[in-house]
Amino acid sequence: MAKTKDEDTALPNGAPTETLSFITALFLTRFPGCGTAFLHEVFNQVRSAFDGTYPGYQGCDTAYHNLAHTCQAAVALVCILDGQYKSDQSPALASRDYELSFASILLHDIGFLKEVGDNLGTGAKYTLNHVDRGVNFAAKLLPPLGVTRDEIRQVQLSIRSTAMNVDMSKLPFRGPRERFIGCAVGSADLLGQMAALDYPERLPGLYREFVEASAYVPPAKDGFAPCQSAEDLLRGTRDFYHGYARRMFDHEWDGVYQLLRYHFPDGRNHYVEAIEANLDRIDRLLEN
Repeated sequence: MAKTKDEDTALPNGAPTETLSFITALFLTRFPGCGTAFLHEVFNQVRSAFDGTYPGYQGCDTAYHNLAHTCQAAVALVCILDGQYKSDQSPALASRDYELSFASILLHDIGFLKEVGDNLGTGAKYTLNHVDRGVNFAAKLLPPLGVTRDEIRQVQLSIRSTAMNVDMSKLPFRGPRERFIGCAVGSADLLGQMAALDYPERLPGLYREFVEASAYVPPAKDGFAPCQSAEDLLRGTRDFYHGYARRMFDHEWDGVYQLLRYHFPDGRNHYVEAIEANLDRIDRLLEN
């Protein structure tokens, strides 16, 4: 991510400093004159949690769901929000919506972090309940930053929007604006990881997380059935995208990923193109 202009078509590399610069610059483009203190504060708090300096928690020890993924998802989110602004479609979003959306995506995988004293395995063991743990973490982290109880409720709903096989109709959104943000956060989570330049190389790490998680849950609980090998996971990625991911993007998350065409000045959806390029690269890797 070499530039901080919203016209840049480069996808994020997951570097924290560059991520925050991109997001604050885009925020000021949409809301000139607004302060960026909240964006910096929530980012620094979440970064400290992943680094292991947040009170009561250990640093991130998962191979796939880490700070780099969180940063990639955060950039995908604000690109969707920017597309919404440029499209002039409803719902209209205020600066606080941007801030709470950013907090939501930063916290969506924080449930993988272990508490101090939890020395068994890695945070991958929380794969199936990391969303609930993230919701609880948000209730601790956000009040000191001036986030109200109702705003925390909204953040928690957005975190729940990232759950595997989430049924968005069952989440108690209070109107189309809250649902839109939830859909944007859910979409950004999946877009950010699958479009990342290193996505194919990181999939073995995801497989290792699945293997560990399977040791802590009954087989196939909640539809969780880990692959037999990292190669098996790679071979199934194209079907995962065209089956699960596209269904979620188009139906559960209301197709908000299509707003990315408004963000990029050439009218193309560079995230979808990057995913398709990654699928082709995975195919080539499997041939060798």
